[in-house]
Amino acid sequence: MFLLIRLFNIDLIRHYSSSSREFFGTLKKSYRSTKLNLFMASNNRTCFIFDKDDSTKILIQMVYEIPSTKIRRQFNLLRSIDEPVSQTIHRLKSNIERAIIKENKLNKRIKKQERNLTSDHENQSTIVELLDNNNKAIDENQLNKQAWINCRKLLINQQSYNVEYNAPAVIKFRFPDIILTNTIITAIVEIDYGDCEYSLFDWYVTDDIKTKENDDDYDDTQWIHVHRGRFCIFGDEHVNKFARLACLPRNNSLREGMQAEYTSKTRIIPCPIDLPMNTRHQLTTEYFPIDSNYIRLVSYNILANGYASSTGAQPIIYPYCPEDYLQHDYRKPLLLKEILGYHADIISLQECDTSFYERELSFILKQHGYLGDLKIKSHSVREGEAIFYRTDRFTAIGTHHIKIGEYLRDSEHLEYIRHRCSLVSEINTNLLERNTALQILALQMQGESNEIFLICNTHLYFHPQADIVRCLQVMIAFERIKEIKQLYEQQNKNVSIIWSGDFNANVTSLAFHLLFTGVLLTDINHRSYNEDYAKIIKDFDYKSSIELSTYSNYAYTNYMLNYHAVIDHIFYDSKKFNFQRAIPMPTDEEVTEFIALPSCKIPSDHLAVVIELEIIR
Repeated sequence: MFLLIRLFNIDLIRHYSSSSREFFGTLKKSYRSTKLNLFMASNNRTCFIFDKDDSTKILIQMVYEIPSTKIRRQFNLLRSIDEPVSQTIHRLKSNIERAIIKENKLNKRIKKQERNLTSDHENQSTIVELLDNNNKAIDENQLNKQAWINCRKLLINQQSYNVEYNAPAVIKFRFPDIILTNTIITAIVEIDYGDCEYSLFDWYVTDDIKTKENDDDYDDTQWIHVHRGRFCIFGDEHVNKFARLACLPRNNSLREGMQAEYTSKTRIIPCPIDLPMNTRHQLTTEYFPIDSNYIRLVSYNILANGYASSTGAQPIIYPYCPEDYLQHDYRKPLLLKEILGYHADIISLQECDTSFYERELSFILKQHGYLGDLKIKSHSVREGEAIFYRTDRFTAIGTHHIKIGEYLRDSEHLEYIRHRCSLVSEINTNLLERNTALQILALQMQGESNEIFLICNTHLYFHPQADIVRCLQVMIAFERIKEIKQLYEQQNKNVSIIWSGDFNANVTSLAFHLLFTGVLLTDINHRSYNEDYAKIIKDFDYKSSIELSTYSNYAYTNYMLNYHAVIDHIFYDSKKFNFQRAIPMPTDEEVTEFIALPSCKIPSDHLAVVIELEIIR
């Protein structure tokens, strides 16, 4: 067992840089008391030294085993790098001696006579020595900075410790507050001087956690190992148990650091059985073969955590959805389960959180044969569009993303559109200042170097009265797609276009008409036709050279309390693909079972659009 001895106060950390303060503060909190004896994979005694470049402090961490009780206590010392190492050794000796006395007084498992036999020995002064690479004693007049760099071995009463300087260390460890069975569960782990890819992750469960009155109490909780790997899928047999994750950080040379552990605060709960996604997954049980003429596409607005967890989201936007079901810890495993269950060739996501993509989504999908690309809207809006593709069918050969407003402003060949937009200042401002992005990823089919798929992904302006703005965004995006298409055609490539997204455009809108026909509608009887639109389109004969088709025979793809419509679409090059089928949406009864979306069974306020296309050879 490891018992934490707190040797310094967080106030001490205020006197050095923020990065060092974060590092040392997080490092101190990362290691939890546990009976899991995986401190080092080799079970060797090790003393860890951490010295950040911009810090005036050095952190020393080690575990000392008290001979009489075999109890291990963890020591953390935060000392000045300019302090003579003799003072640090003196402090370590004093703390060890106090710990020995305290342990022997508190430990009722040792018989009185046994304590008497050992007391004389343990009341003797603790001997601490630092040795260099040649087993010679380190000069105690050296300062900490130099002494610990030269030190290779630490001796404490003849207990020998290897000294590891700046070994891999877990500096961030976040465990989900909600753990569902039969879904992929991950923890957010960040490692300094190492990499998660090479580290070891071990998952455990227990029926109950023994309550300790204080940190020094013995923890005899019995943990059962269930899985080794970066993520874990708990089964039905684990319902109502607590979970624990132990991470042994390592670098690419498999050098090991101090193990960090985290125990769940809540018990594992069962995943709802009758998920609507299960019915859809029955139609997508397998991937298409690598050499198939068919591809399966998914477009899904997964509801960014920044919006779902924002102030007012639950009481104002989603009053029908309990707060627990809006939490990312609840929605993430359901999203992963749903996305992977479609066995798609290409996945286009909107409202994909940067942190979710970088810390979990990209890694998990990589384990299932996908690589991805993310285009965020801006540094202040940390969500955007993500495209994933099967690596056994495609290779990415180019990214050609834009922000639509910037592209309009900076492209000389769009002067004719800029002029039209300038006729209505409010529309012009909306176009130029929006963070709306167009993500374009060029994929080459494996074994067919001349076959290029331009995978486009976007999330257009959301305002209900902004149909005109969306029309112009579509027009600008068309011009960018045409530009990239011509770029590859000049290289004698056969280019096919797939354009997915949350277009915020229902099938009767001006924007949808433009997408579907390539023509800017001039019907004065259209409900969105107004004076501003009339100014812009007057004598404006716009026709896109890109011909797209889509399937939109759904009741809705977005369902909220006072609004539902088909606004998510997958458009495809009608000359290059034949439509095969769409995976049916959940029934109206399933969608409205809990009034609207999201719910405990559907993790987003949108539904995933899933279609299959045949490639025309």
